[in-house]
Amino acid sequence: MDGWDPLDIQGSATSEIVAASKKREIRNILKSYVGFFDPFSELIQNALDAVDLRAATVKSGEYRKKLWIKIDLKENALTVIDNGIGFSEPQFRTFLSPSISFKNSNQTRGNKGVGATYLAYGFNELEIETRSPDFFANTKFVSGREWVEDNDAIVARPTVQVAPGQSVDFLNVDQGTRFTLKFRGNVRPKNLGWIGASTAEQWKYLLLIKTPLGQITRQVESDVVFDLTVVDSNGGVTEISNHPCAYVFPHSAIKACVRISDFTKEQAALSAQGKDASKLPPKFKKLNAVYEYWGKDDLVSLVSSDEDRSLIDSYGVWAYGFFCYSAVQVFDRFNDETAKLRKGQRVLRGGLQLATNSMPQGELITIPLTSNIGYQNQAHVVVHLSNADPDLGRKGFQPELQKLSEKLSVSIVNRLKQWRNYMLTDSGPGTSHQEDLSIDEWINSQREYEKAHPINLKNPNFFVPINEISITAEPNSEQDVVSLFNQLVAGGVIRGIKLMATSSHKQYDGLYRYHLNQPLENHRYDEVSNPLGVENIKMPADFVSKPYVLEFKHGFDSLMTDFDNGEKSESSINLAIVWKLQKRFAERYQVVSLLHPDNIHLRQFHGVTHELHDDHTGEKRMDVIVLSDLISYLNDVEKEIANQEMIYMQ
Repeated sequence: MDGWDPLDIQGSATSEIVAASKKREIRNILKSYVGFFDPFSELIQNALDAVDLRAATVKSGEYRKKLWIKIDLKENALTVIDNGIGFSEPQFRTFLSPSISFKNSNQTRGNKGVGATYLAYGFNELEIETRSPDFFANTKFVSGREWVEDNDAIVARPTVQVAPGQSVDFLNVDQGTRFTLKFRGNVRPKNLGWIGASTAEQWKYLLLIKTPLGQITRQVESDVVFDLTVVDSNGGVTEISNHPCAYVFPHSAIKACVRISDFTKEQAALSAQGKDASKLPPKFKKLNAVYEYWGKDDLVSLVSSDEDRSLIDSYGVWAYGFFCYSAVQVFDRFNDETAKLRKGQRVLRGGLQLATNSMPQGELITIPLTSNIGYQNQAHVVVHLSNADPDLGRKGFQPELQKLSEKLSVSIVNRLKQWRNYMLTDSGPGTSHQEDLSIDEWINSQREYEKAHPINLKNPNFFVPINEISITAEPNSEQDVVSLFNQLVAGGVIRGIKLMATSSHKQYDGLYRYHLNQPLENHRYDEVSNPLGVENIKMPADFVSKPYVLEFKHGFDSLMTDFDNGEKSESSINLAIVWKLQKRFAERYQVVSLLHPDNIHLRQFHGVTHELHDDHTGEKRMDVIVLSDLISYLNDVEKEIANQEMIYMQ
């Protein structure tokens, strides 16, 4: 057993020609593995296949499938243990060789024989320990990657070496296999800590969504459980025990979601009772999202060609669709607050997830909507194909299968979006289900928010005679933005804007006119007494503008989403009033900051803080009043000028 070479299987151990050929073959295999989660996926896929194979050999009820996963960030190592079938000696001697597999493609997740080769030769330190009724081995394989990348014949061809004794982690496993990968040298990933997760709870979500650990099944409970141990960089340990190996379908982790078929059942029941089917109970209103499953027969009705119908039938396709009212308020909050991932890490988000043999395959694909494209970010669609072998390694599916899946995803989104009227509207982070709080809970929640996010604006030139604003906390919703804006207008901070109507149109928030009333000095810029004024007043006294359309939002990203979805038209809006400009503006606009002294002369209307210009043509699209920047500017002019320069002028 000691010192055998995985490439010796064809009796050519002494032939350097054969060795060179094998090296090229292995290099091609390694090129197909480029993702951070690839080593996790291969180890977990092998473990799941092993427990399934063992289960097929024992009587029902006598065996419980289980995996043990350990992620050691301090040692930069990954261990996956299963209580599966284990290896026989002949299998163990050959399974690392390229294109050698003992798996039946109809019964297992992997069958090409490249995954084990990737684990051995894609890294520089692999430990393999296995136990079956008639065989035990504890071995290590070192410098696989270094040999593959060595073009100068300096690194000796690695061989499998026997390790003494047994590992502590594997002692109590009666049958199965342990794989341990240590990430050292020129390997990918280099550092398991890169992803920013350091606890078992965080890694649970990462593994269930991004690897085969999260088995994708249609409303069937997983019969496999796992224990997860995570050692952080300081040696701290967190653990999770006996958790089901089940994919995190969004509705299972996000509150206030209703299945479409539950809607239709309730409507049918109301109709049967002679009641109005549109008057649904409260649980069907103000939802975060709606979702549904589609079987093979359902999906056939969503396509038009015989070829697509044939593919759906041949691959037993089924699908899942989830559509939420806001990607920010639903998906981002799940990632930040439930999964507690590092800021910006979006493991669960909008897109199309392809899957085969109960496991996710590849990264999310953009749903190719041709209209309402913002819904791409609000919909999570899974299309599952049975026995659809992807290309080598962890690459994608055949083009015709991906194209079919994309068509289905578009049809699914188009059906789900029809239920938008039952969902919340995106009015800022503070509105999501606050109406469900008791009065005491609501008061306590607002007290905490007031402490964490106080708003202060004191200025001798405004809010006479008290010279301070009467709102105590930063806006937490669109309604808060409206209230703050009205106070700033009433207090003379913003001058000349007179509202004609608010909330009287089905699509837009309001109408306003600009009035240039005398004395003009009230509108003219002064560095001290009127810093939001107009430097070059070109309109005559008592000027009254035509009606303009304004839009209130807590954050400008929500307005961008409305543009993407076709719910609002950019060309119709003259003034946007927001608390934060956020980040998505950069997708289509250049921002001109009117708070910076270089641009004050461009301000046409009192109180306007920014102009948005088309990123390609430079043409002005709309005015914006960013209330957070405005207040910061009035409180500390020099500090906010520096902030404006850093964000918009570099």
